[in-house]
Amino acid sequence: MNDNHIDLKARLEAHAILDRLVADGPTFPVNDARRLIDLIPVAPSSRISFTGVFRRCGPGAKGHAAGIGDINLEGEEKQTTFTLNVPASHRIGGYVVTHTPGHLDIELMWAETRADQTGQSCSLLYDVSTKEPEEMRIAVQKSLTVLFITFNYVSLVPWKTPESG
Repeated sequence: MNDNHIDLKARLEAHAILDRLVADGPTFPVNDARRLIDLIPVAPSSRISFTGVFRRCGPGAKGHAAGIGDINLEGEEKQTTFTLNVPASHRIGGYVVTHTPGHLDIELMWAETRADQTGQSCSLLYDVSTKEPEEMRIAVQKSLTVLFITFNYVSLVPWKTPESG
């Protein structure tokens, strides 16, 4: 069995936990966070990781159609994705979850389709040795303008603390 595999029962349990963790409010349930840390397999972390995409159009065709005239058919776009040292992620319901030591990153599955990344992802931070949840941070998109160029970047800011009691 693959160490990165999550069976259906665990996936359903993890989805319910994720919904509770990201629900509105200033705190999150500690027992849910502990259980999620145990459910999602830990991937080794790497200081440097990279994801790239090559896109190109396939061959097209030109010709003449009777009664229509000249036609030009464009080829299909082909896409090749490659990764280097990217930790394994798991699709659970509408979430993509990546677990590296001390971090459980939670992202909405279609987050990359939104122009503003604010609130589209968060991280559950925990102590690696004790697996005790410490806090949750949420993504906030910010901008930096230098002369006439604006750079958008995402920063994780404090969001929730563990429930007391």
